[in-house]
Amino acid sequence: MNSAGKAAFACRHIAVAAALLLLTACAGDPPRPTASAAVSFEARPPIRLAVAFISVDSFFTPPGRAPHVEHLHDVTPETVARSWARARLVSTGGPGTAALAILEGSVVSEDLKKKGGLTGIFGDQQDVKLKARLKARLTVERPGAGGGAATWTAEVDAYADRTVLESASLNERDEAYAKLMQSLAAEFDRSLTAEIQRSMSPALR
Repeated sequence: MNSAGKAAFACRHIAVAAALLLLTACAGDPPRPTASAAVSFEARPPIRLAVAFISVDSFFTPPGRAPHVEHLHDVTPETVARSWARARLVSTGGPGTAALAILEGSVVSEDLKKKGGLTGIFGDQQDVKLKARLKARLTVERPGAGGGAATWTAEVDAYADRTVLESASLNERDEAYAKLMQSLAAEFDRSLTAEIQRSMSPALR
């Protein structure tokens, strides 16, 4: 084989090796996580309210622009609150109503300051911080003695945050968002459950 043939043969081997490496990388790329699967309250016990029906209303309008990012995802703080209400609040009947008002359900992406020098050049730095907030108020109203009304409220303002590295892939960034929603859901559930038990025990059954 002459020198030209050897060069062509070597080039073909390099091309095949590069193609195999690319295929291996693609095959090893993890599937895009589904944030919806990460948030569930089905295993939690029901909160039984002595009312005729329960409603959920949102008073938060996502801005739909940076630095907000909740509108870019199927699972948002608002959907977390609605899922919580469906899974945990149960009406046992009787006069009165219950209403869960979603007052804020935001997720903000905050750019983090980068370090200079060798750390900045060679280090894998934190890129952004995702900050989630879910504020809601549960109100129960029932007829009171003498024709009046008895009202109980439980309010919670839940927070969660998570940082993302510069090197994070799109899949890893989606996973970070999913874990953020999971953390927010856990904090919302814990805080609102405790407040309900503390402030509206007469309305529980």
